[in-house]
Amino acid sequence: MNKTSLNLSKFLSAKVWIAIAVVLFVAIFVLVANRVYHSQPAKVVVNAKNLDAAQYQKLNTAMSKKQAGSFFTAVLPELKDSVMQQDWISQVDIERKWGEGIVITALPREPIAKFGSEHLIDSQGKVFKPVSESELSQDGLIMLQGDAEQSSLIMQQMQQVNQWFAPLKMQVDDLVLTPRMTWAIRFNNGMRIIVDNEHTSQKLMNLSQLLQNQLADKRGQIQAVDLRYKNGFVIDWKKDSAPDKVEMNQRSDTQKTASTQKATSSTSEQNKNTNNSSLANEPQAAASRPSSQQTN
Repeated sequence: MNKTSLNLSKFLSAKVWIAIAVVLFVAIFVLVANRVYHSQPAKVVVNAKNLDAAQYQKLNTAMSKKQAGSFFTAVLPELKDSVMQQDWISQVDIERKWGEGIVITALPREPIAKFGSEHLIDSQGKVFKPVSESELSQDGLIMLQGDAEQSSLIMQQMQQVNQWFAPLKMQVDDLVLTPRMTWAIRFNNGMRIIVDNEHTSQKLMNLSQLLQNQLADKRGQIQAVDLRYKNGFVIDWKKDSAPDKVEMNQRSDTQKTASTQKATSSTSEQNKNTNNSSLANEPQAAASRPSSQQTN
């Protein structure tokens, strides 16, 4: 055997051993990786950030029952959907953190009003049940009522009314949308307004302008305003506060209408049956009040 053949044999032997070594390394790597990949279920950790004690406890209890899979096989979108089934949660972020597990960071909804007696509502009009009943008694929450399917409309209306009456420093305390689509509003100064679903926005904006101008000096004497009329409205004055006469000029987009308030006549029998404390009376009943004056 010559020297060239010997060198080639050594070279081939070295390549074989290298190939064997590579195959063994890959096989071991695959086995280890597979074992790690399909290891025991990953720990699901709820981040306490942004949550109070009751919210953390509720979410942690719900997630402890969830089978998330291993650290690498856990399907994060499915886990996120599971978290969002908690209607009081607004946003959620889920990530894999080596050494910790699957970490859930949730952001609770921020209520700005009560919706009925058992629910809250956020600025987006989303109705949800709070984790703790104590959340229903928070200071500064407005009371909204109506069909939950109309919650976005109710929230939008409340925000618009607050904007229109902000120059008067009047803010909504209570707002109700009835099944007949009638709006009943009570402000923080005690004034109440009832308005139907026809030209609602225009009627409310016009009233805001009147209260800032023609009725500015009489604003403190007004108890309630009924806007459910096509060509006017009824003012229910506070007791012993009804003025003899009020001159008002009201301008629309296309014309200016001059109108004078006049006292509405009523019989003594009607006086006995009039309920001045209810804003939800029918227009005919509102017009029969002895302390009311109607604009035509």
